[in-house]
Amino acid sequence: MGKTPVTRLQVNNDIITEEMARTISRLLNNIALGPDGILNKALKTYGPLIVPWLADIARACFAIGYYP
Repeated sequence: MGKTPVTRLQVNNDIITEEMARTISRLLNNIALGPDGILNKALKTYGPLIVPWLADIARACFAIGYYP
């Protein structure tokens, strides 16, 4: 039958990076919320180093329509 249409999101690169940094800064310390077991304190400590990569991953997910 027919294919499901794919909707691509238009993403502002600066907003994703800023939002990622803001979200990491708001995390509570000494808690690991995800299955990876990485403590929020580690994310906050290394946030300035990893935010650009996390933002790139988020943009790539939006570009291909994959939302894990």
